[in-house]
Amino acid sequence: MRELTPGHRIDFSAPVAEIELSGPQIEQRGERLGAVIVAFDAQRAIPASFEPITLAKRELRPGASFGERGALRIDFASLPADVERLMYVLYIVGGYGSGVTFRDFGSLTATIGDINFALDLTDRGEAAVILLEFYRYKGGWRLAANGQGFVGGVGAVASAFNVAIAVPEPPRDYSGSDGGPDRDRGRSGASSGSGFAIDQAHIVTNAHVVDGAKSVSVVSEKFTAVAEIVFSDPRNDIALLRVDRDLGPGARFRDVDAIDLGEDIVVLGFPLQGLLGSGPTATAGNVSSLCGIGNDSSVLQFTAPIASGNSGGPILDSSGLVIGLVHASLNLDHIRQSGANAENVNFGVKAAMVKTFLATTGIDCIQAKAGAVRNRADIVREARGYIFRIRCEG
Repeated sequence: MRELTPGHRIDFSAPVAEIELSGPQIEQRGERLGAVIVAFDAQRAIPASFEPITLAKRELRPGASFGERGALRIDFASLPADVERLMYVLYIVGGYGSGVTFRDFGSLTATIGDINFALDLTDRGEAAVILLEFYRYKGGWRLAANGQGFVGGVGAVASAFNVAIAVPEPPRDYSGSDGGPDRDRGRSGASSGSGFAIDQAHIVTNAHVVDGAKSVSVVSEKFTAVAEIVFSDPRNDIALLRVDRDLGPGARFRDVDAIDLGEDIVVLGFPLQGLLGSGPTATAGNVSSLCGIGNDSSVLQFTAPIASGNSGGPILDSSGLVIGLVHASLNLDHIRQSGANAENVNFGVKAAMVKTFLATTGIDCIQAKAGAVRNRADIVREARGYIFRIRCEG
């Protein structure tokens, strides 16, 4: 196997290049990885015969097509005559500020026959990377291992080459909480979210709150303790933490998964730490929809106001039982730019998803039947005993 490094250029004589992608996080984070192939003519412009194609749309162009997980096939004999160069770009779906960068993939390897190009992404915070290039050379083709990254995503790549490269928007257009552009992360790499205890040693939070963190600690009104990430499910945005000390009584989940449209809820968490103070906050609202964007039945919508740092906090019903996990807010800037308006459109992972996640880890959560409507202050007073601020570094 021939190993390439960034900047390495070799003659490529095979009539067809079949590129396969692999990496330790491809299975787990594959839905966040986008790919686009961009062609250039002799004037470094995009030829009319070969507009950019993306992995998401999988449109066909002469001589090139995408397969699964970023796989790319190029038949050089079928390429239009005015195509002088092909640039293979990987990008983060949602772009910079979506809560994921190439650092979260650890590494990626492109394999073309007996050629490997492995890219170490451990310290790469970019949202787009030029992985490979093929270009005409002395009557044949050459392969260049690139690896150049762009923090600004595909838009920055397009600006650098003075061309237009359009990629599909992600199916979920959320921002807010810790998963969006206003992630509560400082220059030192610190971030903050919320979570709640489910037994004496375990805490549930969002996967996006802790993913990529080098160290995690939990902070209550009584103590601070180091936490270990036991399991993380980025697809459903749930993570389980373990703490080596007694957390006290955990939260109770409602024993039935059915949620009523319009029912009253209370949300607790630690938003905007350093601005609103260090203690928890409580807001109230109601369940405004039983599904998310694109009829996603794994989430619910609610109207209780939240802010960056609320992610991972509990959504409680009127008897103080958990019916959801705070997830994100709708991207209001994007909505307003489209000419529409919306307020307090927030999303939570349904408790049914959380309970299924816990069952796969071998942990039983406490469940109880919904009782009489309780005083909101009593619900909050009880919840303050099991909610925690999640503090991440790195």
